Amino acid sequence: MSEPAQLPSFDESGNRERVARLVECGVEVWGPERVYVGADVPLENIQAGAVLMNAIITGKHSRIGAHSRIGISGNSTIHDCQIGEKVEIGAGLFHETTLLDGVKVRGFAEFREGTLLEEQAEVGHSVGLKNTVLTIAVVAGSLINFCDVLMTGGTSRNDHSEIGSGTVHFNFDSHGDKFGSLLGDAVGLLLKSNRIFVGGNCGLVAPLHLDFGAVLAAGSTLRRDIAESQLVHSREPERKPEPFDPDIYYDLRRKFLNTARLIGAMIAMRAWYRMVRIPFADRGRIALYGFADQRLATHISHRANELEKVIVKLDRSLSKPAREGAVRQFEKQHRLLLAKKEEICSFLEERQQSETSLPPDDFVEEYERQRLTFRHADALKNLTEANTKLAAGWIQNIAMEPVFKMENIFQQAQP
Repeated sequence: MSEPAQLPSFDESGNRERVARLVECGVEVWGPERVYVGADVPLENIQAGAVLMNAIITGKHSRIGAHSRIGISGNSTIHDCQIGEKVEIGAGLFHETTLLDGVKVRGFAEFREGTLLEEQAEVGHSVGLKNTVLTIAVVAGSLINFCDVLMTGGTSRNDHSEIGSGTVHFNFDSHGDKFGSLLGDAVGLLLKSNRIFVGGNCGLVAPLHLDFGAVLAAGSTLRRDIAESQLVHSREPERKPEPFDPDIYYDLRRKFLNTARLIGAMIAMRAWYRMVRIPFADRGRIALYGFADQRLATHISHRANELEKVIVKLDRSLSKPAREGAVRQFEKQHRLLLAKKEEICSFLEERQQSETSLPPDDFVEEYERQRLTFRHADALKNLTEANTKLAAGWIQNIAMEPVFKMENIFQQAQP
């Protein structure tokens, strides 16, 4: 039996020298025994005032802002992540994730690619996120598993959308397909929307859309959308077993429309970053917001690819013998989706999006004036009602474009 390979120590890979250089530049480091900074990390991307307590940091795209504290409750392993100012993160694994100013993450987290937490968002202990976006001030409790979710809503850190502890977003269905959910919509970026509340120990079965003001009672399992300002108690009674064939599909309209709605919200959010946030950002945050835009692009591409996989499987579904005519009832729909596969993937991945319209001039001018004095969230709060409505209309028009295109395809499939 061969001897196990000896891993290089931190000293052998030059860690002590890199840590010393960071300390010289004003970074507080608790010691090379507790902190490892990879040779691929540009040291200038770790700002003076940052505190590295217990951390392994790698990746050429990693950035850490001033006064952020990394590893407050144990080792934080960070790869190609962008962390703004005054962020606090505990023990956990963080990969291709962007955290804006003031975010707090308790211990034992796992954040994977496509994850974006905006300013003042906060999560508790033992939280897993992938392809998930929590906008400004959204709060999640502990023991949460969310993949493929965008959540907005609320007006401030004192009036925010919230996810109760123990809640799980079930993104896989019985066919083995993966879907995402939209809690709120892109208009929530303006911080003028009612909050959404998901009680503790809930199960969200994708794809869902919860409108602003929706409340899901604790302990519920949700399989349907919730309209604006509705309280739902959902615990379905036991159902008798029934035949199931994972190759057979029925009506796909709701799943496809909710996917288009989620992607549309993220397309609008990308326009928001490119045309509002980045142009008026200070120099230190331009790159940070650019990476936030990349996280959205990653999620959009993932969602479109997952939907394409569903369409491809419709050939097999159509080849199956009809069960009491239920499959044949949707034959036209399925054949049309197969024929329109390239078109659907194109408009969902923005390949067919017309030149995104510019934000309204009056809104931009007022926002620019506010940004001379205030940070982003406070600038939004100070907007006039008229300019808020203008911005909301612009966002909604972008977000609804893929939804309208998807609706048109399903209308063609009507008998």
